[in-house]
Parts: sequence; C-alpha cells; structure tokens
Amino acid sequence: MQNENEIKKPKKAKKFFKKLLKVMLLLIAVLFLYNWYWINSGSSEWELEIDEEDIQIYSLKVPGDNIVKYRGVMKGNYTLGQLAAPHLLDHNLTTCKEWFPNCTGCEIVKPFDTIRQYDISLWTLDFPFPFLDRELLINTSVSQDENKVVTIDVAAVPNTTNHNEGKVRLERMHNVWKFTPLENGMIECMQTQDVSLGGLFPAILLNMQGKEANFKFMREELPMFLEKDKYRYAKFPFIEEPKSELTINQSVANPIK
Repeated sequence: MQNENEIKKPKKAKKFFKKLLKVMLLLIAVLFLYNWYWINSGSSEWELEIDEEDIQIYSLKVPGDNIVKYRGVMKGNYTLGQLAAPHLLDHNLTTCKEWFPNCTGCEIVKPFDTIRQYDISLWTLDFPFPFLDRELLINTSVSQDENKVVTIDVAAVPNTTNHNEGKVRLERMHNVWKFTPLENGMIECMQTQDVSLGGLFPAILLNMQGKEANFKFMREELPMFLEKDKYRYAKFPFIEEPKSELTINQSVANPIK
C-alpha cells in the first residue's frame, strides 16, 4: 500500500501547476491588454523629451502605430555642404561601419544621379542571435528650396532589387534631415526618424532606447563626423550656401561612390 505522504505529493504538485498555469494565463492577458492599449495610445503630436546642451529630442506616437517616431534638433556653426556631405559622400563599408559598428556590407545599387540628385545603396547589418541580419535598401535624395533650406530624404525602397535569403529587409524606414540657415549665421540641423527593424524584433526595444540614442547621436557622434576634413570643407554645385557663409579654403566636392 502507498503511504499517506506518497498520495499527497502528486496532489500538491497538481495544485501547484494549476496555479502556475493561471498566473501565466493572467500574465499573457495583461501583456495583451497593455500591448493593445499601447498601440492605440498617442497624441499624434510632437512632445519634448529632452532639452539639454542646446539639443532637443522630441517623440511622436500615433494611435494604431506601434513605432514611436523621434526628432532631434541642434544648431551649430556649420555649412550646408558640411551637413549634407555625410549623406552624399563615401558610401562604402568603412563609412557604413562608422555609422553602424555592426555593418557588414555596403553596395551602391544606383550611383548618384547629378540631375535628379539621388542614389540607392544597400547596407547589411549584423544582428545577434536569434534575429536575422537586416538589409537597408535606401534611396537618398537631396533638394534645396528658395529659402536655401536643404532636405536630405532617406527612404526604404525594399523591392527595388531581389531579396536575399536569410536576411530581413527593412520595409519601413523614412528619415528626413533638414538644414535651415538662421539669421545669426548658424545652421539648424533637424533629423526626423521613422524606422521599424521588422521581422520578429520587438518594437518596444527600439522605442525604449529611441530618445537616449538620438540624444547621444546629436551630442557626440554627429559633431565628430562633421569635423572630418572631407565633410568640413565639402561643397556641392547643387547646394547654395547662405550669402554670409565664408568660402575661404573650401573645395568643391561631387558625390563619388
């Protein structure tokens, strides 16, 4: 005959697993409701998140969208050509690694069109397990309006070439840079970021680090790029500098891939 302790143990274990199952189901329900609430939340207006060291970081959450858009604004003693140069020059693996340390490939799909002022490039980024590597097939275009405001438009064009097996190609990426001359001779640099890493990558991870990552980029990384001689002294025939801009010792550069 089984003793009393041997009979009670299975009953206790069964009760424990029933309680554990209830807790797990409750947790799943809470997470589902929170995710539903998060996706449907938002004001559809830009909200100031950080205002430090003459840098402003804004966020925008639209109801029904699980991605938060971010905007960074800074001012500096730059030229328009200097600000545009990192987007138009040196589309190669070395430069890609400077922007993204996990970059493993950079290919020019369409060289810069000097008339329509755009190019198309394919960047490959290494992602840690269990995520697949990402591909960014992007169209980079430049324009300048009558007020000398320069716009760099970087948009995903995922279906321009065949997809590569074993990689996730970003479907959603639309980053816009605006460089606006100010009356005091400085240039306002504004970047608006709208990107989803796609696949099974949790959007919440991208949303959580967005404002701090953008602030660090505007405060540390972007100024470091802009001080390189190849960018600092760059000028382009299709970008007109403000009349007050000094042109001494500045050379004319063309986008060469």
